[in-house]
Amino acid sequence: MATAKKAPAKKAAPTKVKAPEKKFDMPLEVSNWIDQAMSTINHLRGEVERLKKENTDLKAYKRWAEHRILRSDYE
Repeated sequence: MATAKKAPAKKAAPTKVKAPEKKFDMPLEVSNWIDQAMSTINHLRGEVERLKKENTDLKAYKRWAEHRILRSDYE
């Protein structure tokens, strides 16, 4: 008798469902430190995104300028 072949199991794609944050009893200093650290992280994320966009814009300008300079005719 022949046995049926099983199809390989597919890995489920990870979902980005944000679980509700658990609140724990902690000293106020620790809570403030965590809030400050999260604020710093969010600021730096924004800074990274801004710098990535600026880098992309500068690369595009560099390509345009190189094309413009190399294409120009000498008189």
